[in-house]
Amino acid sequence: MRIAATPRSGAGATPTPRYVRRSRKKGFRTPEGVIYCGRPTVRGNPFDWRIHGIARAVRLYADWFDYRLSALALERMGFCPAEIDALTRKRERLRQQEAWLRGKELSCWCAENARFCHVRTVLLPRLNAPETPS
Repeated sequence: MRIAATPRSGAGATPTPRYVRRSRKKGFRTPEGVIYCGRPTVRGNPFDWRIHGIARAVRLYADWFDYRLSALALERMGFCPAEIDALTRKRERLRQQEAWLRGKELSCWCAENARFCHVRTVLLPRLNAPETPS
């Protein structure tokens, strides 16, 4: 099911990008222009919900995305130096995609009513927040 973009307030406003749930239903096709953000992609959450729990995995993703999760914290969580290095490189590749992802509709497997989802609670709000001048 595709969720249409809704206009922001004000005349000539740009539509706010939305979350699109991926589906395995027969005949489902991801709508054109929707970017998949699942685990095998650079946009996927590297913190496994089966290990950390859903809420914590999304919080860890937010902290990781926002540079609030240090190498020391990752080491204390049991990540080895090679995994920490891989996470750092993955985050940099993701951050390089920010401008390209801004304004796009994003998808993953989480239900539309799921309380925690890295796309809806981390990526969409951060990628579509008003840009602040540097």
